[in-house]
Amino acid sequence: MDALNLDIDAFSDATRRTSVKSASRETSGISEDVVNQLNVAGVINAAVLERSSSMSNPSGTIRRMTKSAITTRMLNILQATLALSQSLVSHPIQVIGRLRVSQKFTVKDVSLTVQQMDVRAEQLSVLLRQTTALEPKRKGARIEAYSMKYTSFFNTLWLILNDVTIGYAFGVFLCENHKMLSEILRNFIEELLISWLQYMLYWLDSWPAGLKLNTELSRFYSGTFVDFIDIWGGILRHTIFPQLSNIIYIIGLISSFGALFGGMGGMTISIALFYDLFVIFTLHIYTCYAITMVVYERALWGLGSLWRLFRGKRFNVLRNRTDSWEYDIDQLLFGTLLFTLLAFLFPTVLAYYALFALLRLVTILCQAGLELLLAFMNHFPLFALVLKLKDPWRLPGGLYFGFVTVLVHANNKVVGTGAAEYDSARAPSGDLNEASHQARHSSEGLITTLIPVVENQPVTLKRLFLQYTRLWARLASHYNPLRLFKLLLVGRFLEPIPRHEKVNT
Repeated sequence: MDALNLDIDAFSDATRRTSVKSASRETSGISEDVVNQLNVAGVINAAVLERSSSMSNPSGTIRRMTKSAITTRMLNILQATLALSQSLVSHPIQVIGRLRVSQKFTVKDVSLTVQQMDVRAEQLSVLLRQTTALEPKRKGARIEAYSMKYTSFFNTLWLILNDVTIGYAFGVFLCENHKMLSEILRNFIEELLISWLQYMLYWLDSWPAGLKLNTELSRFYSGTFVDFIDIWGGILRHTIFPQLSNIIYIIGLISSFGALFGGMGGMTISIALFYDLFVIFTLHIYTCYAITMVVYERALWGLGSLWRLFRGKRFNVLRNRTDSWEYDIDQLLFGTLLFTLLAFLFPTVLAYYALFALLRLVTILCQAGLELLLAFMNHFPLFALVLKLKDPWRLPGGLYFGFVTVLVHANNKVVGTGAAEYDSARAPSGDLNEASHQARHSSEGLITTLIPVVENQPVTLKRLFLQYTRLWARLASHYNPLRLFKLLLVGRFLEPIPRHEKVNT
C-alpha cells in the first residue's frame, strides 16, 4: 500500500504539472500531457497488479525464496568443501613420522592421482563460481567480461563431460578385459623391467665388445644391482602381481562410475592412476640410477680435483675461483696414487652409470607423455574452438576500424552505400567529416563520403592455443637433447618437468 500511495502522489504531481503546462500553451491531438497521464496510469496499474499477485499467492513467493536460499546454501557448502580439499593436498609436509624433512613438499607432488583430484576440484569450484554466467546479462555489464565467463564456463563443462564419457568407455573396456590385461602387463614387467635388466647387468660384467672393465668393481656393481632387482621383483610377485587384475578392475570402476562420487572419475583419473603404477613398477630403476649417479658425480669431482693438483692449482672456495698453489712432495705422490686409482676405475663407473641413465631417460619421456596427455584433456579449449568454427564473431579478440562508402544528401541524410542500402543506425549523428573524400553528384545532389565503422575482430587460433604454445616451449626447453646430454655428462640428476610453478607466499 505504501508503493500505491507513492504512485498516487506521483500521479497527482504529474496532473498538477500538466494543468500548469496546459494553461501556458494549447496543443492539438495526443499532446505531452496525455502521454504523461498514460505513463502515470501504467505505473499505478503495474504496482496494483504486483501487489495483488503477491497478496493472492504468498505461498509461491515464499517457495521461490526458500528454493533460492537452499540453492545458495548448497553452493556455499560445496565451495567450502572443495576449498578444504584443495588446501589439504596443497599443504606442505615437513614431518614424516618422527623424521623432519629438509625440503618441503605436498601430497600432490608425490602422486599424480592426488594432483588430478585437486585439478578436478578446482574445475568444479570454477563451475560453481561461474554459474551466474548462465543468467541473462544484466544492464550495464561489460560484454567482454560476460563473454569470457560464458566461454570459460562451457569450455570447462565440455571438458568434464567429454572426460566422463571417454572414461566410461575406457572403464568398461578395462572391466571386461582385466584378466587379459593383467597377464599382458605382468609378462611385460617380468621380461623387460626385471629379466632383461638383469641380463644387461650380466652382459656388462662379461667385458662386452672388448671393453675391459675392472673385474672386482664390475662384479660388485653387477652382483649388488642384480640382487636388488631380484628382491624388488619378488616384492612385486608376492604383493602386486596377484592383485593386478583386481587393481585394473578397480581402475575401470573408478573411470566409469567415479563421476557419481564428486566428479572424480573419467579418463584423466585413469591416466593418473596408471602413471602412479608406472612409477611403482620402475622404482628399482630410479634407485639404481640414483646410486650410480652419486658414485659417478663423486668420481668426476675427484678426478677434477686431482687434475688441478697436478697443475699446481687448487679451488678457492671463498673467492670461487682457481688459484695457484705449491704442494709438498708427499701431497703430489699421494695425489698421483689416487688419480691413477680413479682413472682405472672410472670406465667401470661410467659404463654402469650410462646404462641406468639411459633407462632413467626413457622412463622420464614416458612420464612426460602421460602428463602431456593429461594436460591436453584437462585444459584443451574445445568449446572455444567449436565456437570459432561455428560463429567466430562470438569470440571477440579486438577491434579495428573499417571504412564504408555511403551516399548522403546535402542535408546529411544517408541514402545508401552505392547500390546496397546502408543501415542508417550505424551512421554517426551530426555533421560528417569534411576532410573525407567527397564527389558531388550535381544531378541528384548527393555526396559520396567514407565513414569509419568499428568492427569486431575474432580471436585467432594462436591466442586460443597460447597456453599450449607456452607448454610446448617449456617441454622443448626442458627436454632439449643438448641439455639432457650435458646433465648426463656432468652427473646431474634427471627429473621430469615440474608439474606446477612454485609460488612464493
